[in-house]
Amino acid sequence: MSFRYRRASKLIGIIGGTNILEIEVLRDVVEKKVETAYGTAEVDVGYIDDIKVALIQRHGKKQDKPPHVINHAANFAALKELGVEYVIGMGSVGCLREEIELPALIIPDDYIDFFSGATIFNNELVHITPGFDEEIREVLIRCARGADVNVIEKGVYFQSRGPRLETRAEIRVIKNWADCVGMTAAAEATIAKELGLKYAVICTMDNYAHGIKSEVVDYEEIRRRAKENAGLCLKVIEEAVRVIWNEYIDKGR
Repeated sequence: MSFRYRRASKLIGIIGGTNILEIEVLRDVVEKKVETAYGTAEVDVGYIDDIKVALIQRHGKKQDKPPHVINHAANFAALKELGVEYVIGMGSVGCLREEIELPALIIPDDYIDFFSGATIFNNELVHITPGFDEEIREVLIRCARGADVNVIEKGVYFQSRGPRLETRAEIRVIKNWADCVGMTAAAEATIAKELGLKYAVICTMDNYAHGIKSEVVDYEEIRRRAKENAGLCLKVIEEAVRVIWNEYIDKGR
């Protein structure tokens, strides 16, 4: 089937983790290396339907970028350079709530990030009010509802530094503040806001965090479960791309 690429003037951004390496997300992909003021970013540019999308694999195609060394500033600056305004993040998190039945999807509405220090403002005094973009969150919620999946529509994302997992004692502390724990989305949200981009994230809850329900967390088991749930998450994201295009970009909003 051939498509007329009538939607090439603007792009929608997607940032995903290691699980999208094995899934064909886009068609007709062109690999780009984008030079920014913050470093070089690798971006795949392709299509979902006839909507042009820029995809970044945050951990690198060789899985050589652990969470604490990801260049978030370069990634988001590259998306902005390519004409992206709306960015959807995809991740895997540990669940901090015993009452949530897994697997599930969560679309956080706030975050805690005490440790990353993520910012583009290293040489000037600038304060932004951080947060996830509510328009994108609402789109993700609607699309997840339509997919008939177990979705948690709000919650607090706690970002640990990584690359190691959290201790039982750390989880006992942070479960009083947050609903899920990950290593990247809060930093991404901050950088996106500083660069004037709209960003929200949808995460697969693949396991209970260390000590929740007495679970002992094994990284390889986390990866196995995350891989199983990645396809469902991507279906929601693909539909969200269509909605964002039709309701926000194509209408000139």
